[in-house]
Amino acid sequence: MAKDYEFSMPGHPNVYGGDRSHDLNVYFSEPDTGITPDTGIVLFIAGFGGHANSNVYKKMRSSFADQYNLVTIQCDYFGWEFMQAERLTESPSNFNDMGIMQALDNITAIMAVAEIIKDNGFVFNAKKIIAYGHSHGAYLGWLINRFAPGLFSLVIDNSAWIYPVYLDRSRQLFFSDGAKVSFEYIGKQLVKDRKILTLNELYKTSTKHCPIHSFHALDDRLITFVDKRSFCNSVRNCYLHEISESKEYQKIFKPSMHGLEVDFLQLFDYVMTEMEVRFNKGAEILVSNHTIKTSLHEYNFDYSNQIPILTIHQRQT
Repeated sequence: MAKDYEFSMPGHPNVYGGDRSHDLNVYFSEPDTGITPDTGIVLFIAGFGGHANSNVYKKMRSSFADQYNLVTIQCDYFGWEFMQAERLTESPSNFNDMGIMQALDNITAIMAVAEIIKDNGFVFNAKKIIAYGHSHGAYLGWLINRFAPGLFSLVIDNSAWIYPVYLDRSRQLFFSDGAKVSFEYIGKQLVKDRKILTLNELYKTSTKHCPIHSFHALDDRLITFVDKRSFCNSVRNCYLHEISESKEYQKIFKPSMHGLEVDFLQLFDYVMTEMEVRFNKGAEILVSNHTIKTSLHEYNFDYSNQIPILTIHQRQT
């Protein structure tokens, strides 16, 4: 059986102010047979309603590690607890920012585990790093791919939106007893620059992409297939798979709706076997320092010490 580990470390300083420090819990599993130069990494990124300590993700981390020769990684990224069904009180020090901080925490988790592997004298395949996300988690995979170009070798996107719509509207949850819960996230007020979170804007100025396999329901009402297709067609190496009741994917997916009620293991296996995915070989993660500019801010990403450091400067008008 796979060997499971967890640790806590400082997360990226809060770019929104408030208490700038927070703890980042990281979970990872290694194959029972050990780590070799052929071993890759997969980052699981849960969306709304999911989290690293749920039974399904615990099982995935262990089973994927052994079945696919991967180090499997997950983390309790910034504000994850406010994405569940429970109503909790957010603050500027800890809230669901739906973007920058969450992406930085996931990048940090990968880099930290990679350093642990190296410090223990092992070599892994740094050209086989996969992001596997569901809904908002898949969106974060896209965001990370832009914030840390060259980190991922493959992104598997199940139902990612192009922009986190709960920054503009309420999130409604309906329960079987008829109760309704409404979330008004404080990110509406605290997140000022929307363009850094809009994939259409982010990918206009990016040409370095790994292959991205995107699975999206024809009847998705949260982010329409038409909008997703328009975006994906503009991105090099994006392969969009339309999911409907009549398609070949019925053994993997259930009703054609947001999230697709997918069997995570079957979808991953489908991509890895049917999409003819190939990986290069390399022992070092290579992510360059770079800058992203919007009309409001300049975002400087520094990877000199592997762990990301982001500084944000307001642009002069």
